[in-house]
Amino acid sequence: MNTRPFDTLDSDRAYSSLETFQAVLSRCYADVLGYYSGQYANMEAYTPNGIKSDLHNRDDFPTESGIDANTWNAGQGRFVQLRRINLVIENAENSELLSDASRTEIIAAARFLRGLMYFDMTRKMGRFVPVNRVFELTDTTDMRIPLTKDVAESYDYVMQDINAGIDGLPETDLSGKLTRYAALAYKSRIALQAYAYTKDEGYLTECINAANEVIESNQYALTSDYENMFLFDGKDDKEIILNRQYLKLNTTVGNFNEMISVVPNVKNDEVTGSGGSPLLNNPKGRSFEGWAVYFPTQDLVDQYLVIDQQDGRAKNWFETSQYLNNVIELPASELEYNAFTINPDYDGTSATTEYIGYHPVPERDDLGSNSKGEKIVRYGKVTTDAKINEIMYNNRDMRFYATIVYDSCIWLTNELVTLCVQGNLWSGVRKDKSSSWYTTVSNYYWRKAVANVEPRVYYNNKIDYQFILIRLGEVYLNMAEAKLLKGDITGAIAALNETRTKHGGLPPSTASSLDEAWKDYIRERRVEMAYEGDIYWSYLRWGKYGGPANYGAAPGSVIRDLDKPVHKIQIKKDRKEFFIGQITVNNAWNRNFTTKRYLYPIPRSFMNGRAAYGIIDTQNPGWE
Repeated sequence: MNTRPFDTLDSDRAYSSLETFQAVLSRCYADVLGYYSGQYANMEAYTPNGIKSDLHNRDDFPTESGIDANTWNAGQGRFVQLRRINLVIENAENSELLSDASRTEIIAAARFLRGLMYFDMTRKMGRFVPVNRVFELTDTTDMRIPLTKDVAESYDYVMQDINAGIDGLPETDLSGKLTRYAALAYKSRIALQAYAYTKDEGYLTECINAANEVIESNQYALTSDYENMFLFDGKDDKEIILNRQYLKLNTTVGNFNEMISVVPNVKNDEVTGSGGSPLLNNPKGRSFEGWAVYFPTQDLVDQYLVIDQQDGRAKNWFETSQYLNNVIELPASELEYNAFTINPDYDGTSATTEYIGYHPVPERDDLGSNSKGEKIVRYGKVTTDAKINEIMYNNRDMRFYATIVYDSCIWLTNELVTLCVQGNLWSGVRKDKSSSWYTTVSNYYWRKAVANVEPRVYYNNKIDYQFILIRLGEVYLNMAEAKLLKGDITGAIAALNETRTKHGGLPPSTASSLDEAWKDYIRERRVEMAYEGDIYWSYLRWGKYGGPANYGAAPGSVIRDLDKPVHKIQIKKDRKEFFIGQITVNNAWNRNFTTKRYLYPIPRSFMNGRAAYGIIDTQNPGWE
């Protein structure tokens, strides 16, 4: 009986044909691209665009209470994955079975993947152990490789491999495969991060040149269907440069935070029990049966501009004529506990008893101030026949409707979602629970990249899914940022207007000063790249630049937007009154950013293990 394993390849067979080379290389794809996919929900929660929270827990990372050198490991080392990549490279170099063209392409793909592996460690920890060869057990002396001495040396290694990928990869290939243009697009991203941490202006030129080559190839075009591009049905969209696809044959909703952890869990008896409406249709069973803990914030919603109905200009929603002509703003001190909640069984006389079945809005914890300032930052009443949800949410940047679930919109199984107080999916729908027990903490949900699943979103239901790893919209924005840093305001605005007008449907930016240009650029990147795992790394760059990229602060200062609370909205049931305030549940308001977080710590266990063999490494600043 032939008992050899047929689900693995031993070393003799792994490099015995083009097909087996490609099989091992596919495993290298999975090793590396996992660091660039499946990051939408979690990484967005590190930024003012999002929050991770359930009823009992907050995400400790934004407060910095969850990071230290003893417990935090951002993935230093990765020697098993690097060995696999290096084996592909060395065996391809020495193979007599491969054609010259196949050899060149395989080595280029493996080196590009190694460059991406190094980049992920560099953007997180600044330094890594560069392993560019295959070691044998007897190579004990050669194995004693120190960490790169600084971030600049790290990026030298990264760019060597990225450039090798550019030189050897084909211009076209099947969807999901690496190409020259995927490598160039990543180079435009990597070069920005490298410049931020090294101040080597050569990286800005490299960013612009790489972006231009992608754009001028004419192989890609900005999509006309922004929402669909992030769903599996949009996997062949001309804007996508590189994606990662999963088939329902072996994939379920529960495999992805971007699905299971953003859809709420609510049934009709909870809607009824909280005095909510309308009831859910419940087609084919429960409409909403996810485990939501990740949510967009009011801070992100505020970034989507609104078209003023009088002058046609794009403005903040609270600066438009439709807002100013219909709403009066009042001092937060005039807002009283429980003023928004409709409750026939409670007369408001008790200062301490929370009644069963209805949660008070505002809560006591919504009122007053804390060390981050006033908790309620905007309170208004509609004085006309208009409704605040229509004033706020109509005529927005088109990407808003593709990214955010908001009050009185249609979502998933054709459900009318109401997120006002005592709406069917609002924060307090679970009776006496104030927020976020698989329901929203901000009164918004993520729509972008959340697919409709038959018969509903449920953890073990099968799903086809994709992550977009890099696309043309980002390439335009990378070029815009590099041009801003070079002082080319006109060129930067022209680049950011590509996505602003085509994806957002907004009038073009007319910014002419550096301060105005940076303001419009940061807004544009936040809304264009929302929920794609990009914005946290962008904020680190902007903090390193300082000046107009970080509210005028010196380079390398505290990043203001990572050091302040994020916010929710509460809209009264009749849509005539609203307030915006800090998200206070579990002290989530207490976000902090200290400058040591420009780099994660090198894990102390990693350093101790190497010290035992005489390799002495230094810790990143602030984590000693």
